[in-house]
Amino acid sequence: MKIVLATAVTGVLAASAAAGSGGMDALQQLGGALRSAPAWHGEYTQEYISAGMSSGEVLVGEVLAAWPDRALFHTGDPTTQLMGLDGRVVRLVDFSVPSCDEHLLDDDEWARIPLAAVLDPQSALDHFTVLEHGEHGFALVPREPGGVARLEVVLNEANLPQEVVVIDPQGATNRLRFTGWRRVDGPPGGSWLPDSPPGLDCIGDNP
Repeated sequence: MKIVLATAVTGVLAASAAAGSGGMDALQQLGGALRSAPAWHGEYTQEYISAGMSSGEVLVGEVLAAWPDRALFHTGDPTTQLMGLDGRVVRLVDFSVPSCDEHLLDDDEWARIPLAAVLDPQSALDHFTVLEHGEHGFALVPREPGGVARLEVVLNEANLPQEVVVIDPQGATNRLRFTGWRRVDGPPGGSWLPDSPPGLDCIGDNP
């Protein structure tokens, strides 16, 4: 997951029904902030730290995100990878290979990713436990084992992501820090899914 979360861009939830209200409040504030503009643009740094290590490779990039389920990540300067999400379709373009891979998330996959919790916090309680995290943030812990062990989100004063930390079941950490959020109309050209490299077709399961 690359943000945004995966992503994206985008977040997620109390070991009981009385789960910390602060965490749920922060989750809902994030959703409200995302809905307040057609789209958002920001810069990010990403550090992937393997289990047992204290530091890892640092990448820089830009992200566009829009409620309810659209995001486009540019990684590298100049850009070496593009990852787009439009609804349940995810497309990853790697210019260094080059390659273009596309995947259609099924209902089970969609329900278990943190993005679903941002889009529908009440429904997400079936799949995630929402906890308070810091003074202004939340953590999401899946109720059943999956590709993510824990997601931690810290919000800035505008209730947009300042830091997102994704921890996988093996203990590896993917840390993203965001700055410079500003309102925009959407991606250049209007498409959230990046074009495939010249002469290549995307490989995937999306009909």
